[in-house]
Amino acid sequence: MEAYHFKRIEPDNLADLVFLVRKVAKKRLSTDYYHKKYNTPWASGQYHGWLAYDAQNGQVVSVAAALPLRAELPDGRQVPLTQMIETFTLPEHRGRGLMTQMVNKILSEHKENGTPLFFGLLNQNNVHGFVKKLGFTHTGKMVYFQLKINTFPLEALCRRCHVPGLFHWWANRVLAPFFAPSDAPPLGNAVVREGGIGVLHDELFFKYKSFTFNKLCRFSGIDAWLKFESGLLVGDVGLPSNCTEAQLDEWLATLQLMARRAGLKQILFQTHPQSQLGQMLSTRYESKPSWSVCCLSDDEEMRPLLDKMRFGYGDFETF
Repeated sequence: MEAYHFKRIEPDNLADLVFLVRKVAKKRLSTDYYHKKYNTPWASGQYHGWLAYDAQNGQVVSVAAALPLRAELPDGRQVPLTQMIETFTLPEHRGRGLMTQMVNKILSEHKENGTPLFFGLLNQNNVHGFVKKLGFTHTGKMVYFQLKINTFPLEALCRRCHVPGLFHWWANRVLAPFFAPSDAPPLGNAVVREGGIGVLHDELFFKYKSFTFNKLCRFSGIDAWLKFESGLLVGDVGLPSNCTEAQLDEWLATLQLMARRAGLKQILFQTHPQSQLGQMLSTRYESKPSWSVCCLSDDEEMRPLLDKMRFGYGDFETF
């Protein structure tokens, strides 16, 4: 008898996924959260991923999942893109090839459906397996910048006490002057504006991303996509090509004011080190190595372009 059996992630086993993530990653998330997260505009109403179960006792022991997205190329073309997410295995079942088997199932299915590009934003524990066993290319590391804010930690307290609605009410009240008008056009991906290949950020994408508390904001002549959870997280920034140091400093000062008023204890950026934002921030704050970027393509046209694939904080599946 096989030691494990595999099931597709479906609505009726999302609770198993929630259990596994809580056990391995110590995150307390709901089945409703995962339902919204997995339903990208290009998912065709299906979840894309697998769960592995111990054949002896039926316990869920591992998961691998993916998000169907769209990539935008520098020439304006759009192609299917798949993001690898949720790669968790219980410690006592690691080293048995479960992750490799499930990720290969996902890759095979998506390649058959015409997807030419794949990527994952991975921690150091997963890079080796994706590169050596699954054929991904490690194209580099992102960097992060952290600004600590001295304020009353309202958001953290509301999250700890399971009353996020109270924080949302307060944040919407005090941050409203900084929100862009509701009819403002979507913020295009800075990666693509700078000549790279990135996730398509269009109206459908931002509508999908509304499953978390994030807003398009406009101040100091700069548009920014911000999330207000576990700090003020900067998803993307529409820096003008001729952005001056003074303009960025004014924008950063306003960003810190927003965090202070809302009760957010930190501001976090995640970006490519050679991006315009990354370079300008590196002259002001200490940059630290963050997630590894691993990409894959079997397409003859796309494979030479893997080094052009770039990502920001807004492309994290949790943003």
